[in-house]
Amino acid sequence: MRVLNSLSDLNIMRILRLIWQAKKVSRVEIASSLKMDKSTVTKIISELIEKNLAREAEAGESGPQGGRKPVFLEINGSYACSGGIEINPERMYVCLEDFCGTILFERMQEITPASYSEKGFLGFLREGIELLQANADRLRVKIAGIGIGIPGMVDVENESVIQSIPLLIEDRVDIPKIAQAWTKVPVFIENDARCCCYTEQILAKNPQSKNMMFVLAEHRPLQPVEGAPKNLSVGLGLILNGKIYHGANSTAGEFRSVDWQSPSKTQFSPGSESLNSLDGEAAAKTLRELAKNIAFLVNTLSLDVVYVGGLEKKRAEEIVKFIREEIVYLWPYAWNKTTVVSIASVSQRAVSYGAATKVLDKLFGVPELDEGVRKRRLSHSYSSTYKYLLSLH
Repeated sequence: MRVLNSLSDLNIMRILRLIWQAKKVSRVEIASSLKMDKSTVTKIISELIEKNLAREAEAGESGPQGGRKPVFLEINGSYACSGGIEINPERMYVCLEDFCGTILFERMQEITPASYSEKGFLGFLREGIELLQANADRLRVKIAGIGIGIPGMVDVENESVIQSIPLLIEDRVDIPKIAQAWTKVPVFIENDARCCCYTEQILAKNPQSKNMMFVLAEHRPLQPVEGAPKNLSVGLGLILNGKIYHGANSTAGEFRSVDWQSPSKTQFSPGSESLNSLDGEAAAKTLRELAKNIAFLVNTLSLDVVYVGGLEKKRAEEIVKFIREEIVYLWPYAWNKTTVVSIASVSQRAVSYGAATKVLDKLFGVPELDEGVRKRRLSHSYSSTYKYLLSLH
């Protein structure tokens, strides 16, 4: 994917992105929102409908003065799909998602120490990609790209894994280069908690928050090895000023409690080394410790929304309750905080959904507004994202 060198291509991508984000929007609203000439919008929309990328939806309501009802436009969801893969020390989730965010296929596969020792991260990744391709063929839909979400440090600029303690990855792994042997479609990789931000912000169809945190908390083995204790594993995804925040060297969101002390082998203070269950006093102490850390960040960054996902509903509700209490307790002013803290719209499959949604975010992106995309292309064979989309049919 590279910077578009044609004003016409740029306008097409701007309109495509608005239709994708808005879900349903009229030609008049597009012209007004993008400050484009109505005739230009009409011409581009006609082309998008002709190419089957967009379609007319139902008509809206007439204005106060009556008159003609506006005709809404939407992305043609069946045009193609994206794939999403999550790999963590306990499970692999895969899904196919159409261009409107509807899940077409999903599957969960357990990862055991024995199977991970045999296949490793790359073995499961290949298996996931081949599973997606087989089911896309079965559904007779083309895959436009595949997103991968994992716990650990991910270099989004170069689409590579820097390191992942949970997955036993110690050295950099160049994902696109390796995946070329298994698929011809573009492959993107992202940290698992940041994938959840895509799920909540776009796929779940919630109002887009300018400043948001996703707390991905999972009760699972720390690593896929025999005898690894279960514990609470936490990663954070951040949206600041409307954009997913990666931080220096793409390391934003890595979590370790401020109460952590050596020799604790978990992300929390000593005494939480093994939480085989999230019941009991030790678990409650750990959940409260997590809530204090989150509340500190919420108050410091003045976040609008916090979502908690990755756990069963009962435990997620407990964390939500603790975070709300700690936000109030740690806030120094009489003026009340208005941060919304709630359970995520999608919980245990939020990573794979978000990985697939990240692909759509790239496909319907406006390249020169995305600093990272300046440095790479979606596919070496196509001069623009729009041409790549057209090549799918």
